[in-house]
Amino acid sequence: MPPSLQYYGASFIMFEASTIFLNMNWWMDKLGLTGSRIQMYNAITLLFLYFVVRILFGTYMSYHMFEDLKAKGTQTPVALYYFYRIANSSILALSYYWFYLLIAAAKKRFPSKNSTKKTE
Repeated sequence: MPPSLQYYGASFIMFEASTIFLNMNWWMDKLGLTGSRIQMYNAITLLFLYFVVRILFGTYMSYHMFEDLKAKGTQTPVALYYFYRIANSSILALSYYWFYLLIAAAKKRFPSKNSTKKTE
């Protein structure tokens, strides 16, 4: 990584801030706490952190990294430039898709009161 981009490596490690809540969710399933109030609070925290860290902050930092890459284009080998662009864009696309899946899983696990009344 060119020295000018090392700052972004540390920033993107923050993507993992939501992982601990994902792991706690998995453990709650294994311990028979599926659908419990504690799991609901954990899911809310997971979704909030995931959105803030991966979607908002990740998109913001990616934009700035792309701008730095563009500005320092002559310092970065062409192959590396395109690798960074493709890899980061792929990770962002996956983050958006996984956020959609997390929301879908939470809706299935914690149905709203309106949807439970409709099925009765």
